[in-house]
Amino acid sequence: MPLNVATQLSSLEDIKHYFKTNKRPYYFISASHFNLMHLDDWVNNIKFINYIDCYDGTHPNVVVPPYAPHKQPSCIEDINTYLLGHKAIVDLIESNQENDSTTHIKSQAIFLFFDKEIESMCKHLNLDICLPSNELVQKIDSKIETTRLGNSAGVASVPNALEKIDSYTTLVEVAKKHSLGPKLVVQHAYGDSGKTTFFISSEEDYDKVADQIEKEDMVKVMKQIRCAGTAIEGCATKAGTFVGPLLTELIGYPELTPYKGGWCGNELFPDAFSDSVRKQAAEMTERLGDALYKANYRGYFEVDYLIDLDTNDVYLGELNARITGISAMTNMSNFCKNTIPLFLFHLLEYSDVDLNLSPKTYNSKSITEGATGSASQIIYKYTQTETKVIESAPVSGIYTLKDGELNLVTHGYKRRDALNENEIFIKRIMGVGEYTYKGADLAILFLNKPLKDTETKLNSFSEKWIAAITTAYELRDITNEEQQLIERYKNPTGFLKGFNEEKDANNSND
Repeated sequence: MPLNVATQLSSLEDIKHYFKTNKRPYYFISASHFNLMHLDDWVNNIKFINYIDCYDGTHPNVVVPPYAPHKQPSCIEDINTYLLGHKAIVDLIESNQENDSTTHIKSQAIFLFFDKEIESMCKHLNLDICLPSNELVQKIDSKIETTRLGNSAGVASVPNALEKIDSYTTLVEVAKKHSLGPKLVVQHAYGDSGKTTFFISSEEDYDKVADQIEKEDMVKVMKQIRCAGTAIEGCATKAGTFVGPLLTELIGYPELTPYKGGWCGNELFPDAFSDSVRKQAAEMTERLGDALYKANYRGYFEVDYLIDLDTNDVYLGELNARITGISAMTNMSNFCKNTIPLFLFHLLEYSDVDLNLSPKTYNSKSITEGATGSASQIIYKYTQTETKVIESAPVSGIYTLKDGELNLVTHGYKRRDALNENEIFIKRIMGVGEYTYKGADLAILFLNKPLKDTETKLNSFSEKWIAAITTAYELRDITNEEQQLIERYKNPTGFLKGFNEEKDANNSND
């Protein structure tokens, strides 16, 4: 008799048991397992197939294949293509399929980003992608489409106009026509972490980015407001939309990101928002999730809201149709630990299970209990423009501060073992021998206190930890040989992992 046959789940306990006894092979394929950290605490038979070995081989469910010569990737899709084509990964997937052939359970793949080529590779490997199609994801991911979807669901954006901008004169005319004021924010339909968000208050500001704005068929022109950023995740299912806790966002802090509009962290703590703001954000997210489901989008998504600090209005910022940078925070939160991680509802939506559970109770508890305790994360990026080589880097694990420097307590992978106020968990992303580049993620810090005093100033607690990890990363200038290698790849701002491996391989063949 097949295992994991169609069944009905009617409680959180049912869901916990279902995943603890799960027989279906799941694979999260990405650069690292950051976004779904600790999901294996809940889901049996999941593997994280990664490009980066953040834990030096100590994580039992992280699989990093041995280096094989390949085109240096410039995006996560390239990384995933490399991983799916790697013989060691193909052998692993096919071996599991042979072992489970009698159960009639099809393996499933999960991605942060994927494209049509990856869809084709998964089909060839007999892997189901438990995500909406790439075509639908790309459509929903557009900030233009998000604005329209929000309007249809009664979730308003900051006052804006969706227009083609071909000059500063046109921009001024559009702003005047829609009463957007002299200070504007212009966004591309697509873009990552502030790289395609432009703050314009003068013709001089415009001229610096004119070519990037004018090349677009349409951009979003918004009134610039004094705001606080927030982030929340939801999961659109046939049972309704389940919603996680509401988090603050850190945006544009120069200590952490080289991009003015760049995301660089989050906080989750009781005093961050009023109950009314949490309720409003949750209800807006439910409406967006229901609208997504009607548009055939199923599963996990994230929404950024902007709270106008002068009027307290809550506006839709952007919608990300995927797992995101706050997914780890959401699913490792005390609330999800005491109930179930939000992402389990996503896996159920792509299973043969009949979920007989209304989101009402889960969502109301998310509003009232979602910020229990205090947790935060810092995305520590390389902020300089010069490419450097990492000479020393901290290992992943639990740290305290000693005389202003990092003091390693335990080398490991368990973030939730570091819950005291005076300790943090560091997930190392880039390590010794790797090449930094502007905007590269060096490490992710998980802390247990808030991080900022205001929307423009970090507090002394976070400043101490940032200073300590900055000291822990020792960098050197690149050599002429290394510069020639970078120029050969013509990709100094991509994922430069593998240069040393290829150089060593070439030397061994000489």
